Amino acid sequence: MHAINRKLIAALLALFTLLGCFANTATAADAKKISLDVISDYTSLIPGQSVMVGVKISTKELPDNMGLRAAKIILSYDESIFTTDGNIRFDETLGKDIWRGDTIFIPSSYNDYNIETPYPMDIDPTDGRKEVAISISANNGKLIRSTSDEAFVSFFLTVKEGVSSQNTSIEIQSTQLEDHTGKAIQNFAATSTDILVGIPKSIDIVRGTLPPTADPFKVSVDSGIELNALAKFDNGDTAYVTEMVTWQSSDTQILKVHSPGSIRTVGLGTAAVTVTLGSITGKHDITVLSPTDPELNVQEEAYVIVTYIPPSQRETLYQEIPITVNGKVAKSGRMIEGSVYVPLRAISDLLGVEVGYDSSKKAPTINGTTIKDFKILSRSSYIKAREIPSILGAKIIWDGINKSLSIEYSS
Repeated sequence: MHAINRKLIAALLALFTLLGCFANTATAADAKKISLDVISDYTSLIPGQSVMVGVKISTKELPDNMGLRAAKIILSYDESIFTTDGNIRFDETLGKDIWRGDTIFIPSSYNDYNIETPYPMDIDPTDGRKEVAISISANNGKLIRSTSDEAFVSFFLTVKEGVSSQNTSIEIQSTQLEDHTGKAIQNFAATSTDILVGIPKSIDIVRGTLPPTADPFKVSVDSGIELNALAKFDNGDTAYVTEMVTWQSSDTQILKVHSPGSIRTVGLGTAAVTVTLGSITGKHDITVLSPTDPELNVQEEAYVIVTYIPPSQRETLYQEIPITVNGKVAKSGRMIEGSVYVPLRAISDLLGVEVGYDSSKKAPTINGTTIKDFKILSRSSYIKAREIPSILGAKIIWDGINKSLSIEYSS
């Protein structure tokens, strides 16, 4: 009888152990439905260039009533390659360095969460790596659930000058994840971002974001043209290095460089624009024609880039940016894909410039100059603030701390 009882107890214990194994396996499987991904806006960089690094948290595969309540994530990077110089400041209240307001980005769609400003760390001064701490918690009993592919928080790191060509990665070193019941989560999926750092093999000068071409750019006289320097790396990657290169015109009687990538046409003829990065150069010819030249009219229509923002995204997708024109408050602009766009009609009234519409190209104009890159929100045209200096010669001032833009112009 005792032997039977012992066998029964042993069998029950074995069954409970087996059920416990199944339960642990299910928990681990559920945890794997949580994914932490380190992302960057470039996968190849040159020395001196900055990269925006972000952290995505995906819980899409979990039921609506399950998810994360809080997360602390420590990222790690090679301190011989990256630096935080110019990106951080000391906060008197917190008593530590944190990322500056203009070197981080937190989407407005994540306002249900308390996302602390990232701060730098050096957990082990002997390991050759430094860390970035990111803390996120849900407010008002909500859960951390990503609603898009956007990172919850992004920040800038800068490649040190003089770094030799090499591959590196920014990865997750450690985490503290808390589920919807307050329990710690040990198992999750994670990915790092791999980056090639080095000098590109070549640089192309391109118009806007159009692909490279060997044909000369054809532009109307007394107008502005927006160019970019597109670097090509040995691994096949490309990256815009517009702000990192030196811009020059071969003939300032035809073309004048107003700022990196911003060119003003001042005379008829053909001249070359050259960009230089160390020993690497790129060159492209620009032919400046009369506004009535038939060849110009045919080509310019192809360069008009119109972006229509769907109604469901207009008011919530893009961050509002306060705008002032000569000290007067204008209608707010929008931060779209990392660039500030300003409402054309609202600022034109304060600038005292003439705004029109080119029906043949289906694009707005300023003082007769066709705007080649604009976006439409709530039936209003928004133009990139960066184009204003080349079109009007106006001065734009970005306030990174308050995230506002000032335009100074004297007609």
